[in-house]
Amino acid sequence: MTGHSPETSVPAAAPAPGRTRGDRIRHGLSARLRNGLERSRGGSLNVARAALAASLAYAASHLVWGHEFPFFSSIAAFVIIGFTSDAKMRKLWEMGGGVMLGVLLGEAARSFIGSGTWQIFVVVLVAGLASRLLDPGILFGVQSAIQSLLVVVMPVTPGMTPQGRILDALTGVVVAFLVHLLLAGDPRRMQRRAADRFYTELDATLTALALASRTGSREVADAALRTVRANSQRHTDYWRLANQAADEVAHFSPHGLRRGRDVERLQHLLIGSDRAMRNVRIIARRTAGFIAAVQGAPHSALADAFVAGQEAVVALRDGIAEDVDFTEARRRLRLFASYLTPEQVLRSDAGEHPGRSAHFQGVALVMQLRSLAIDLLEATGLDNDDAQRFLPSLLIAADGDTIGPRPLTGELSRVEPPATTEALELLITDRTDPGR
Repeated sequence: MTGHSPETSVPAAAPAPGRTRGDRIRHGLSARLRNGLERSRGGSLNVARAALAASLAYAASHLVWGHEFPFFSSIAAFVIIGFTSDAKMRKLWEMGGGVMLGVLLGEAARSFIGSGTWQIFVVVLVAGLASRLLDPGILFGVQSAIQSLLVVVMPVTPGMTPQGRILDALTGVVVAFLVHLLLAGDPRRMQRRAADRFYTELDATLTALALASRTGSREVADAALRTVRANSQRHTDYWRLANQAADEVAHFSPHGLRRGRDVERLQHLLIGSDRAMRNVRIIARRTAGFIAAVQGAPHSALADAFVAGQEAVVALRDGIAEDVDFTEARRRLRLFASYLTPEQVLRSDAGEHPGRSAHFQGVALVMQLRSLAIDLLEATGLDNDDAQRFLPSLLIAADGDTIGPRPLTGELSRVEPPATTEALELLITDRTDPGR
């Protein structure tokens, strides 16, 4: 009855041609077993926490209230804790409230109409309608219906009164909340896990785009675009849920109070990182278009820019694991930003300038890469003005037959007029393009 967090599965290699049916079956079973073992290792602590809550609730009702078989305590504690480590307090309240409502309705039904086939229909119907009236949460309604059903169908044990079952359920709810708050651990752990998956996706996409640019492969760029479109939003949503759960642990758990500042920094990190992921989707599309426009001509300078961006993303991911320190990430981002002018990255390996259409595609790609650099810099905590200073100037200057960006030095800013619409148009159409 509990939610499930996204799991990272071990990818299964495609079976080689010519394998027999038995080989394919063995290969599939082996991959399934590896994935299952990976899930078991990743969720072992959460399962142990749920088991501990169930046993402690049973012991509390048995020792404190003297109940001989307080199974409702264990059931309530277990279903509330569940197997997930990123449970939010709202979810726990929904589960706890549903358990208590279900037990109360079940006891009322047993007292007034007894137990049997039609009584089950009545109590589940009433519990479902009452839960939908009181709370929109699905978990609340499911738990209220299940608990009321259990009360009606399970036989009455010797010495167990309706008041005793209600008290057992309440004990299980209280124990579940205490276990959740006391054993929640470091709230940054769930955020780091979500951020790691997020940046792994960014890393893989930028690496693929670097390969596509260096080889001139439109197919590699298209594959990277399909993959990032399919996975990016899932990683963003998971990180957002982890932020919410970590924030609650940081406010309510004794172990989380001293981690509040780092939790806030990781929450802020998602804002810029989400923008960066959205930008990367556009960058992948523009890269595929640019490669098509230049007819697959290799562009190693553009590939180097992608590699610099990928190394900056890796530094960001490493900074999260090391007490949320982004010093190295900013150094890498400064290097990444230094590539981002059209004249640096749009020249092919053969030394040729792209034609007019390809040049327009390339300038749009460079502008998008500059936006990516800004997003990642802001994710590290810089404001927009400071982040802009990392980028080389795009002020347009004329030097003979060359039109392009020049560093904005103090001397240049005094003698050079500001960039005009005509100058920007010259940058886009490129006077060095012989077909202009």
